[in-house]
Amino acid sequence: MMMINRFWLFVFFVAVLAVPAQTHAQNCDVQAEAIVKLRPPAFGSYNVWDTVHGEVETHERFKDGMLLDNGNILTVGERIDPDKGDKASLIFIEIGRNGRVLWEKQHDMPKTADIVKLEPHDKGVMVLANITPSKGRRYIWMGFFDLTGEKLSEKTLKKSKEELVAHDVERSHSGKSYVLAVSSRAANSELPGWSTLYRLNPKGGVMSDKAFVIGAENAMQDLHVMENGDVMAVGGVDDANGRKTGWAMRLDESLRMVWQKPYPRGAAAEMVKVLPLAKGYVVAAGTALPAGTGNRAGWVMAFDESNGNVAWQRYFSGDLHFDARDLLVSEDHMVSVLMDGNVSKDSEVDEHVRLLTLNPRGTVFVSNAFFNGKGVDAFKMSRNAHRERLIFGETRLEHVIEIEGPMEEGGEPEVEVLSDSEGWVLTAPRVDSYDDPCKPVQREFP
Repeated sequence: MMMINRFWLFVFFVAVLAVPAQTHAQNCDVQAEAIVKLRPPAFGSYNVWDTVHGEVETHERFKDGMLLDNGNILTVGERIDPDKGDKASLIFIEIGRNGRVLWEKQHDMPKTADIVKLEPHDKGVMVLANITPSKGRRYIWMGFFDLTGEKLSEKTLKKSKEELVAHDVERSHSGKSYVLAVSSRAANSELPGWSTLYRLNPKGGVMSDKAFVIGAENAMQDLHVMENGDVMAVGGVDDANGRKTGWAMRLDESLRMVWQKPYPRGAAAEMVKVLPLAKGYVVAAGTALPAGTGNRAGWVMAFDESNGNVAWQRYFSGDLHFDARDLLVSEDHMVSVLMDGNVSKDSEVDEHVRLLTLNPRGTVFVSNAFFNGKGVDAFKMSRNAHRERLIFGETRLEHVIEIEGPMEEGGEPEVEVLSDSEGWVLTAPRVDSYDDPCKPVQREFP
C-alpha cells in the first residue's frame, strides 16, 4: 500500500481581520441581529501546521480528537475500503506537536459505522458510533480504549422495535455516569421520531432513560453539563407545519425539563452545538435555510440560560452553503465558530472551511479560510497545549501514479489518476487575549 503522511509547518501568521479594542471602547451596545455576507477568500489563511494522513486505496476521515497530557493529539476517525465492499474500520492516530503522525492503530468495525464523538473516560476514551446494519435496526456502539488505541471493551445499545441514532454523550456533573442523547423512531412507522436521554454507567450500561415524545419530530443534537449539574440541550423540532426549527431545552440534574423553546428561522433551522458564553448566557451554533432561495447560512445565537431569551444572533452566508459544526469559547469569552463550506449550484468558489472569531457581543474580529486538495470537510474542533485551535476533517485528493512498463523513445510515461479522501487535521492560531473595553458594564451584557 502507498501510505501518504505529509505535513507542512508554517512560520508566518497573518491576521485576516484585526480590530483594535480601542475602536469599541465607546460602544458597548449589542446589535440584536445581523446577516453577514462572507466574501470569497482570495487565498487561504496561514496555519501553524496541517497533516494529511491515509492510504491511496482507501478513504479516511478524522471525526474528533483531544489533547493528551504529553501535549500530543489523539485523533479518531474512519477508514473505508472500497475493495472490501466499503468495509469500515476505526483508526486512532497520535500526532506530535509539529504535526507528525507518531503511530496508528486500526480496529474492525461493522460495515456501516459512523463515528460521532471521542469522549474522555477514566480508563482512556470512549468512542461513540452509529451502526446501520444490512439487516435489522440501526443501533449505537460504544468502544472503550486506552490512550495507546488498544481496545478494552465495547457495548451496544439496541431496541428490537426502534431505530436509534446517537448524537452526543457527556459525563454527568457527579462524574459517576454519562448522559447520552439519542434520536428514536418506531421501526416501520410514519409516526414522528423523538428524543431519548439515557443515563449510562461507566461501562456503557443503561441505568435509566427518559423519552421526550411531544407529538412532533425532535432531536437533541448536543448537550452541555452546566456548573450546577443542569443540562443544556440544543437541536431541532418540527413546528405544526412540519418545518424544522431550532430548539433549546434546559433540564435539571435528574433530566427533568426546566424550560424548552423553539426558534423558527427561515425555511428550516437546527442547532448542533452549545457552550457557556458569559455569566448567565450560553452560545449555540447551527444552520439556517433562508425562506425562498439562497444558500444555507451558519447560524450563531447567544441566549439567556435561565429562560432561552435571545441576546443576539448572527447569520453567516456566502457563495457556498455554510453549516456551523462546532464552537470553542476562550477564557475571556471570545467565540470561535467552525463552519463547513460546501459548493452550491453554479458556485465558482472553491470549497473551504471557515473559522470565525467573535467577541462576546457577536462582533466578528477575524475570519479565516482554509483550503486543501480538491475540497475539505470539517467535523469537530479542539485545542492543543498552546491553546491553538485544531480542526478535524477530511480532504479530497488526486494522486498521479506512473504506470511501470516499456515506454517509446521520446514518449511520455503512462499515468493513472486516483482520487481518494484522507484524514485532515489543521492547527489554526490561538485566539489573542481580549481586554474587553466593556468589562465595567459586563453585568449588563448582553
